[in-house]
Order: sequence, then C-alpha cells, then structure tokens
Amino acid sequence: MEPLQTAGELVRRYERQAKKRFGQHFLVDPNILGGIAAAANIVEGDRVLEIGPGPGTLSTTILGLGANVLAVELDRDLVAFLGEVLAPHPGFDLIEGDILAQNLAEILADYDAKFVADSPGDAPLAKWKCAANLPYNVATEVFFRLADVMERFDSLALMFQREVALRFVAGCGDNEYGVLALMSQLYADSEIVMTLPPGAFRPPPRVHSAVVRFQPIAGTRIPDPELRKAFKTLVRQSFQTRRKTLPNALNSTGIPKPRLKEAIEAVGLDLRVRPERVSFDEFVALATELRADLAL
Repeated sequence: MEPLQTAGELVRRYERQAKKRFGQHFLVDPNILGGIAAAANIVEGDRVLEIGPGPGTLSTTILGLGANVLAVELDRDLVAFLGEVLAPHPGFDLIEGDILAQNLAEILADYDAKFVADSPGDAPLAKWKCAANLPYNVATEVFFRLADVMERFDSLALMFQREVALRFVAGCGDNEYGVLALMSQLYADSEIVMTLPPGAFRPPPRVHSAVVRFQPIAGTRIPDPELRKAFKTLVRQSFQTRRKTLPNALNSTGIPKPRLKEAIEAVGLDLRVRPERVSFDEFVALATELRADLAL
C-alpha cells in the first residue's frame, strides 16, 4: 500500500490523468485543509462523511488524522482516480453517485453496520462528522439533505461561496437574513470559521469562499413535527417576495387575509413588518397560531 500523498501531489497527478475538469477548483494548502478538519473537530477513530472529495486532498488530511472517510463523488474521472490513490487505504470508502440522489439515512446506517462488524467491543458508536468543500451549484440543496439527518452528526464543517455562507449565519434584520438562516437555526448553531480568497484554490475561482461550522442541537428547536412543518411552510412562503409586508408575503399560503392579519397581531407583530424583521421565535409563535389553518 502506497503512503498517503500530499494535497499538491494529488492535484498534480489528477491534472495529468484527467480528460476533463468540469470547472473544478481544488484546495492544496495543508494549513487550510487542516483547518477544515479542525473546524469539524475530527479526531482519530471518527467516521466522517465527505461530499465531493475531488482528488482527495481533504480526504487525505482526514485519513492522516486516523479518522475514517465515507466519500460521495459524482465525477467518473475523479472516482477512477480516487480508486487508484485512496481506495486501497484502510478507512476510506467511496460511493459513486449524485449526493442528491442518495438516501443519506440508509448510507450512514449501512456504513455503521460495516463499522460495527469490523470493530471489537460493543460500545455504542459515536455520532458522525462531516467535512466538505461542497459543489457550489448544489450546496444549499446538499445542506437541506443533511438537515434531514442532522441528528446523526456531532459537527459539520461545510464550505460555501461566501455570499451563501453569510446567509446561513445572518441574524434577524441583516440583509442576508432569510430561509437559510432560519433553517440553519432550526437544526444547529452556526458560525463562519474561515474565509478563503480565490487564490486559495487551484485554479482560482471567481468568488470568495467561507467555511461554516454547524453544531447540531439535540433534536431540533421545534420538537413537534407538525409545528415544525408549519414553521417551514411559513418561512419559505414569507421569503418568496422579500419586499412585501408579512401579510402580503403570506398570501400564497391560501389563508384568508383577515385570518393572517389576526394571527400576526395575536403574536405581537406589526402588520407592516417585513419577513426579514421577524425572528426565529416570532416565526415559531406565528406557526403555532396558524398551524390549524395550514393543515387544511
């Protein structure tokens, strides 16, 4: 078995072999790669889900810490390359396919079963961790898939385009505040832990990037599944048209306008308020007030 190669060696080797690039941008700085792994609090023995591993630069960093990597990659050239350079190494498993077409709950459960079978003792498994330089064109969709199984994770460090990262950590009233901030808050505490200029990648992209650390909470901040569903509906409908007042933004719910106004006033909100000025707790209160109407 070959020793683990450096990030720079992996990228150079892949560039020589690949027939196509798909506009991909790879990290090669070991300090940045180590920082991403540290942001996810990855230590020896962890099980780490990586989405879009590229030529394996972050995978190698994680393996070097003594952790186990389950990677999901769509690009056939990269799958073939990873099969050459990383698949022979203990602790690395690769799934070829689109992460958005995968059943994440099943993938994690199947890997857990394999891990238990290969591990001595009967101690319960620790939760998963996730570290990924996400494909930017599907990054928010990937987050929502991860949110569906967020209880399986202890920590996540995900890289986004910087403008998207700011939307995850925005506070009520911020220009970036909206669906991503509220959905993130539903499942986790989040913060930007690293910002990267284009020059951090090879070749440089046209945008800046940022790593967001998500620290999942126990369960969600709305334990009641029906109330959680009502909350999600209200949030998504509210931000379809940001510049409208809340009653007008919620017209698309189909709830009669008088009832909407009654509920909004009942939770102490001004009828002229815009969605970006409504806090998480206020959306929860409004969802509680309107849950029966939304269930019709």
